[in-house]
Amino acid sequence: MCGIIGVFHRAPGRYPVFTATDLANLEHRGPDGSGAFSNDHVQFGHTRLAIIDLSDGGRQPMLGADGSCVVTFNGEIYNYPELRTELELIGERFVTHSDTEVLLAAYKAWGADCVTRFRGMFAFALWDNVKKALFLARDRCGEKPLFYHWDGERLAFASELKALVPLLRGRPTLDPAVVDMYLHYQYVPEPFTLLAGVRKLPAAHTLTLFAADWHAEPQRYWNVESTSYGGSLPVDTPGILASIREGLEDAVKMTLRADVPVAVALSGGIDSGAIAALAQRHYSEPMHAFCVGYPGRPPYDERDQARALAESLGMIVHEVELPVEGFVGFFPDLVRVMDEPIADPAAFGHYSVPKAAAEQGIKVLLTGIGGDEVFWGYHWVTQTAATNQMLAQRPSLRTLAGWAGLPYAQHRLHQFATHPRVPGVLRRWASLLRDLGDARSPKEQLRFYMAESNFPMAFSLKQTVYGEAMRSLSPDNPFRPTDIGLRSHDAIPAAVIRMLFDTWMVSNAVALGDRVSMGVGVEARLPFLDVSLIERVMALRAHTPDHEFGQKTWLRAALKGVLPDEVLARPKAGFQPPVQEWLAGVIAAYGDILRDGELVREGIVNGASVEYALSTMSKAGWPGLFFAYKLVLLEMWYRKVVLSC
Repeated sequence: MCGIIGVFHRAPGRYPVFTATDLANLEHRGPDGSGAFSNDHVQFGHTRLAIIDLSDGGRQPMLGADGSCVVTFNGEIYNYPELRTELELIGERFVTHSDTEVLLAAYKAWGADCVTRFRGMFAFALWDNVKKALFLARDRCGEKPLFYHWDGERLAFASELKALVPLLRGRPTLDPAVVDMYLHYQYVPEPFTLLAGVRKLPAAHTLTLFAADWHAEPQRYWNVESTSYGGSLPVDTPGILASIREGLEDAVKMTLRADVPVAVALSGGIDSGAIAALAQRHYSEPMHAFCVGYPGRPPYDERDQARALAESLGMIVHEVELPVEGFVGFFPDLVRVMDEPIADPAAFGHYSVPKAAAEQGIKVLLTGIGGDEVFWGYHWVTQTAATNQMLAQRPSLRTLAGWAGLPYAQHRLHQFATHPRVPGVLRRWASLLRDLGDARSPKEQLRFYMAESNFPMAFSLKQTVYGEAMRSLSPDNPFRPTDIGLRSHDAIPAAVIRMLFDTWMVSNAVALGDRVSMGVGVEARLPFLDVSLIERVMALRAHTPDHEFGQKTWLRAALKGVLPDEVLARPKAGFQPPVQEWLAGVIAAYGDILRDGELVREGIVNGASVEYALSTMSKAGWPGLFFAYKLVLLEMWYRKVVLSC
């Protein structure tokens, strides 16, 4: 919806307001207008993407009716009509039709607890002039970003790093521990950033800071691991499936609320297909659908499947083709658009879809992001849940770790775990024993990410290129974002979902979706991450665990009659661009920036190892190619986002 920026000064006084240049750093997030507010303690800035209440009544920063509060708000509160009615019953009066005014009234009525009543995506800063306090809040799944820097005198915040960096007092340095995490995860996990002293307000957290008390910690107000669902719960299979279908349809209807046209990002899979089918059912005219493909229509090109579904629904289809040279040529600009280094090779495709939508005048785009995370869409995640449960039931299995860690045993177990002709039960046991043999997972934590191949490969690869600044890091450093402790057998599946939400989903899938769409002035909406749907599904599986049923078993069954059988039977493909050609092209075109770059100057990378990374590592198969790409992307990011601000 928008871009927000601001500074809170501990001591009252006269401070400069934002310049046009400061706000221009967020103009891509809000091309429809801008505004600023200042008083003795705060300066707020706002760039607007008009989605709800297109009149001047929706402009921000917005003052509350009594003038005691002012807010700068990014996002959408989908249930604002219902909240407005509830607030009117207790005496609130409204002069606009915006969800921002409802937010202000909700804070007045319920204080910090107002966020627990919101269905939607949001990041906002609210100044309470009575309490002399700044209230920061972020939605449950982190759909909208909020970065901040806090010292002894002031707190500065912004929707993106490239807007926050100019507000800092001096250029920030790289944090070696977070660089290490990035090179394992391919993204920067919350609440960390690569810049020392800069943090993200984590998803599902608030932060209240008083001028009179300059000490506070972010407070979590929601957790996917321990949600509470207020509705009735069916226990039979037909009832469970009907409940899921009802919850998803309600979520889609909520995300269709807008005063501008809404379109759909469509692939050949069931997640985006379900969104498209349910959205068109509740939309009064043919919707626009956007899909991507590749020159020559290789087997992984899903345009034909997407077009067939869209046309059967009566949609208007737009295709986008992604040549290799297009990705390589656009790479420096893409890095700046992403705002943080996210090495997901799907980034270019995710950018191209909202860009095509923007060219058609579309401002809101529904996507299927979140379906894999809510409904067990990744094999390695279900494997992780099973591994942890087996260890909880059979602690004696750990005694096999010594044998399983031998190089020969690891090789043979990998063969058994991945060979298609090996029976499923044996593959599962081989995977378990292979994971047990890897001694790098801390014993006091649930095992997570070691089953995802790129993560463990980084342990050996990084040692060949790390510089002096990285030598003192703890071997457990990459596991810090997943350090939530151990769980009992029955609690493990929910804990695994929590770790997935708190890492990959919010910091890769959701963050990437927000930056590339808002980079072209398009708002991405994610029905699968509707809080009511998530809480419904988590409550259902607390009584009827589904992680051993197979990938998306519940979702596929719930969508019978909504999607054609051939779509429901289609195996998960994921986003499959010509990855190796794209990454090799980037390294060939831009690898030289590593030679005299910031990574070498700050001791992150050993200068003598740069040639090895570019020439040998990048040509020794996928793990080395991907690791070298992450290094080039990181260096390009520092130049495009930090040095250029």
